[in-house]
Amino acid sequence: MQHDTIAVIDFGGQYAHLIATKLRRLGVRSVICDPQDPLSVYDKIKGIILSGSPALASQGEESDYNHGIFDLRVPLLGLCFGHQQIVQHYGGTVEFAQREYGPADLHIVTESPITAELDAVQQVFMSHGDSVVSLPEGFVELGYSSLGEAGAEHRFAAVADERRQRYGFQFHPEVDDTVGGDQMLENFATRICGCKRTWRMDRFLDDLLERIHSDVGSGSVFLLASGGVDSTVCAWLLARALGPDRLHLLHIDNGMMRKD
Repeated sequence: MQHDTIAVIDFGGQYAHLIATKLRRLGVRSVICDPQDPLSVYDKIKGIILSGSPALASQGEESDYNHGIFDLRVPLLGLCFGHQQIVQHYGGTVEFAQREYGPADLHIVTESPITAELDAVQQVFMSHGDSVVSLPEGFVELGYSSLGEAGAEHRFAAVADERRQRYGFQFHPEVDDTVGGDQMLENFATRICGCKRTWRMDRFLDDLLERIHSDVGSGSVFLLASGGVDSTVCAWLLARALGPDRLHLLHIDNGMMRKD
């Protein structure tokens, strides 16, 4: 079965796998991609999320990646570092300015599909040193943040260009400290990207076996197997899908086999 899919680009932040996990829990298939991947990996992708990173966008760190993603006609959502990358790409400004860390209040000031069904003030989780200080043409501020009632306003915590379907959150919706984070990710995946919620973990094995059948057709498979976890699991899956008569194994002794 084919599932609508969101790609998560991993810029080295600690939360890329958590973003993918949260999407899967919502019933949306997700895959993790490398920033250097060719555009062909996004051929059947319904949307892209740019993860956070320990790098500083204001200093040009981690900027050597495939910027062709910005030319793709699919919605993009940037989180933290990803938010800053989207703003910079379209002509906005990011500076090492007002650091935020920990829970903050997001004040929603502009309606958008990505903030649908959220309260006007939401608790979110911040972890950044760089900040967006000016927006590109076509972008609007969806919300600003503040640390407590007496905290100074931190502008551009959530931004959007609805025409191009480009969105950015300075905070992390994937962590539980962001109270409405799951709703935000669901809004992006379903309302903006149009994903159907058909993916389930208990269907993963059946889907994988179906894909093997489709890829192999009536042929057979020759597999080099070292006896490690990866090649052993691969061999088991192929044997389960095709039967032992259509799987030919050659053992490669890499000198690291387990005893006996």
